[in-house]
Amino acid sequence: MAGLIKRLTKYGNSLALVLDRPVLNLLGIDDDTPLEITTPDGKSPEFAREAILAFTRVRDLVVDPFTGGGTAVAEAISLGRRAAGIDISSLATFLTRVKTTPLSSRDVDMVLEWAKQLPPAANFNNIGCRALEPNDLSVRHLSRDAVIFFRGLLDQIRQIPNLRQQRFVRLILLATGQAALDCKMDAPTLENLLGDFHTTLRSAVSEFRAYWRDVAAAHAVPPSRLTQFRRIVNRCSSGSDVDKRIPREWLPARLIVTSPPYPGVHVLYHRWQISGRRETPAAFWITNQHDGAGESYYTFGPRQQPGLTRYFAQLRSTFTSIRGFLSARSLVVQLVGFSKPEWQLPVYLRTMKEAGFEELMPLCDRGALHQRRVWRPVPSRRWYACIDREVQSSREVLLLHRLAG
Repeated sequence: MAGLIKRLTKYGNSLALVLDRPVLNLLGIDDDTPLEITTPDGKSPEFAREAILAFTRVRDLVVDPFTGGGTAVAEAISLGRRAAGIDISSLATFLTRVKTTPLSSRDVDMVLEWAKQLPPAANFNNIGCRALEPNDLSVRHLSRDAVIFFRGLLDQIRQIPNLRQQRFVRLILLATGQAALDCKMDAPTLENLLGDFHTTLRSAVSEFRAYWRDVAAAHAVPPSRLTQFRRIVNRCSSGSDVDKRIPREWLPARLIVTSPPYPGVHVLYHRWQISGRRETPAAFWITNQHDGAGESYYTFGPRQQPGLTRYFAQLRSTFTSIRGFLSARSLVVQLVGFSKPEWQLPVYLRTMKEAGFEELMPLCDRGALHQRRVWRPVPSRRWYACIDREVQSSREVLLLHRLAG
């Protein structure tokens, strides 16, 4: 394979993966994919793109069993690969599906024309205030202006006849809300929110047009046929190896590139945090997705559990299933963060071994290594961690594995 991988070699009692360009390129955080609406996983577009270029060829299958915001799936199909994204969160699979569904020129024209007909902010009070129910949990902790904005636009979205167009506009609305509210202290005004929506929509249309033009060229097919190169599955990754929605003829996957839930780390995969640490499920409401689960549903169990036994049992089950996608030539690339890496990292590696994997140690510039592995600060960190004596728990480690034996 070309790119970063050069060869496997022995390194003491371990196998090592020799990297033939600066490893920091692999861990870059440049933002090249359109409308990067985030979930708090560790995958940046540049990381996913470099890993896919390094370890796969055109038409190979790339799988992300914790697809999050769809970064790996979007990058894989943009590079002419097949892609499968799996996630237990319906919000994550909504993001991935909409971001990887092409819009026709007619779709774009209709969406832009619909946006031109939106009423001014002053008229939104007559739309969004119709049913300001104080006990509605979907708008919990949102400011009055935010509730009026979202309800007003969601009411207007129903006028769009095409479901694909509706979902795209919901994506833009979600991006607007996340940028304005998530992890922010100050509540924006209705006028600012509406202005941000129009700006985001215009920018996204331009970015998506360019993105899908490049993807169509990479696959040498019309944009309308590009969804045939990806599968998006809303389910737990444990047991996914027998899920028939991923075509058997696509297997084996050449690359797994992912960031699983971080053990012991407080990460909100299912909520926005506004005005400090007040949590709101508004993202599910905006995207019309079902929400009924707590944090531990998305994170392999409660982070306070002694020994994180439930977490590691679920991790073992998940990667045992992932083995069913792989061959001896497949590679697993992960970015993982820890609340207490001094004991959690060894247990994590032991669990991977129990699931049937062996670790490959990176051989690269020693300046990029800490205790034989590559660590980096978590980009756009959205969770709260203390500083460990040797390794900051606000950092994540690059882990490389292949099937054992």
